[in-house]
Amino acid sequence: MAGHRGPLAAVGAALAAAVVVLLSPVPSAAVTEPPWPGAPAPSAPGSLHPTPTPTTPPAPSTVEIGRSRQGRQLLATRYGFPTAPRTVVVIGLLHGDEPAGLKVVAALRSLTPPTDTQLWVVPSGNPDGLAAGRRTNAAGVDLNRNFPNSWVYAGRGTSTYSGPKAASEPETAALVRFLSARRPALTVIFHQPLYGVDSYHAKNPAWAQRLATAMGLPLKSFSCGGTCHGTLTGWHNATLPGMGLTVEFGSGTPSSAKATQVAKAVLTVR
Repeated sequence: MAGHRGPLAAVGAALAAAVVVLLSPVPSAAVTEPPWPGAPAPSAPGSLHPTPTPTTPPAPSTVEIGRSRQGRQLLATRYGFPTAPRTVVVIGLLHGDEPAGLKVVAALRSLTPPTDTQLWVVPSGNPDGLAAGRRTNAAGVDLNRNFPNSWVYAGRGTSTYSGPKAASEPETAALVRFLSARRPALTVIFHQPLYGVDSYHAKNPAWAQRLATAMGLPLKSFSCGGTCHGTLTGWHNATLPGMGLTVEFGSGTPSSAKATQVAKAVLTVR
């Protein structure tokens, strides 16, 4: 009878509606943005083909961490994966007339950090001194006597002038901010000409010895003739959880082979 639906017709209609629902497409889950440019996006939850972990790190990334007395940039370049849990920092120089560490900086550019390590390289912590070929910054301050740990006012008018107060210099303040933010497991800073790896108040003496062995350098105590005041590594080891370490080359320029040996040790020795 026209306009009348029996029980079987009602059941058939209900089944047809259920089939339509089952065959309707399910909206895809939101996919998280890749963690850095060029990295593959992770697969949606439940995917049968998860995206493999990338094995090639992104291109190095350079940031300005501060400016010198004369307005020169202090730059830091990151190598490796930005999500790597372990951080290593290398500072090429703090005294402008001690440029040997720049050979290690150059060697590090051709090396790939371990996948669990992000490497930050600061070529120069004293660009004004480097440009002038002098130990101090443009204000005549020895930056390695200006850090806010065991700081003592001393040496005005000499090449080891501490500055008028702790962290008075913009270069010092920039490095303090940068290292405090990164909290590296290891920070290595290069000097000349005492030739060796510093064991003086080393935070982890066994690690310092392993690094010295791998670098092919002797382990020595550089105590500044008694007590080191206001040094970068002294501040680092008193303030941050990781180890700050001074490495001294000789008076000359290290060979490319030696610079590469030292660079590899920094990246691999634990």
